Amino acid sequence: MTRLEVNRNHSVVPRALAQSGATRDIHRAPAWTRRAVLTLAVGLLALACKSGGEQAGAAEGNAQGAKVENSGTKKFAFITSNSSDFWKIAEKGIQKAEKEFGVKVEMFRPLKGEVSDQQRFLEDISVMGYDGVAISPINPESMTSLLDKVSDKMPVITHDSDAPTSKRISYVGTNNVLAGRAAGEVAIEALEAAGKTKGKVALFVGRIDMQNSIERRQGVEQALSKLGGLEILPVFLDNGDRAKAKKNVEDALVRYPDLVLTIGLWSYNGPVIAGTVRESAREDKPVIVAFDEEEELLKAVEDGLAYATIVQKPFEFGYQSVRLLEAYKTGEGVPKVYDTGIDTITKANVGEFWSKLKELKK
Repeated sequence: MTRLEVNRNHSVVPRALAQSGATRDIHRAPAWTRRAVLTLAVGLLALACKSGGEQAGAAEGNAQGAKVENSGTKKFAFITSNSSDFWKIAEKGIQKAEKEFGVKVEMFRPLKGEVSDQQRFLEDISVMGYDGVAISPINPESMTSLLDKVSDKMPVITHDSDAPTSKRISYVGTNNVLAGRAAGEVAIEALEAAGKTKGKVALFVGRIDMQNSIERRQGVEQALSKLGGLEILPVFLDNGDRAKAKKNVEDALVRYPDLVLTIGLWSYNGPVIAGTVRESAREDKPVIVAFDEEEELLKAVEDGLAYATIVQKPFEFGYQSVRLLEAYKTGEGVPKVYDTGIDTITKANVGEFWSKLKELKK
């Protein structure tokens, strides 16, 4: 599979070129020129196909399957919400699906997690001959109209974070309200074990306008409401910037001496919280609960610094997104929601989980 990223001039480029710096010399044309050329090329190709009597049929109905199967190798796009290592596991699932279904998938990763990057990806993908796209929309509300326009040309699947009012054919990922509730419940378990039933709670996340953030927060607050005496602070936002994320944790540790619980809602927040708390001179350290399976976080769980992490199934995000796009394109029905499930990882089972994760990453 090919992994594409956004360079500093906001051009979509192969990852190897982005890292080499070669993009400075080959992407001088303005975006509107590039898109115009792409649109013209695709238009000519479509005209040629029509004259040859091989015009492809458009997908009809939501989740009912396409009427006509495209000839040749199908090409799908997979768009992430950021460049976190979390997506490397999803990439393994994509690679398995490529081999199993004989398709080609290109991964697009916005380096700074910006909506504008995802919008450029979608605009380019819509005129580059792709057969379908799976995306984790950064801001579903502001992106719904664009997702719907793309849906008129090809099937769209959301993964990790949903855009429930869009024309997407399916959502692949976690039930984030239940995941947030699981985080809140294990946090109460930790607080009661530590004898800390009163104090402040800090939530840390990149953005709070993504559907997964909204729903996880909702689930956390639902669970924590069962324990009286807790005050949930306004959410600390970092916009995907780890330096800002670290500063947020440092500020919370200093500003709130009665801080008893910290919860990281995105994959990098947990490692940042654990590392900052570990470095802190503060004697009364807060309970740490987080999401996902970055190695620094698993190490903190193993050491007892972090109490638990709620892990998703990113491998399934990748594999199932491609499987469902392929199924839809061949006329099969697909579910409106494919729940990949969660696991709660504590010191009791982190060793077993970590061993399985290492095998998965090989």
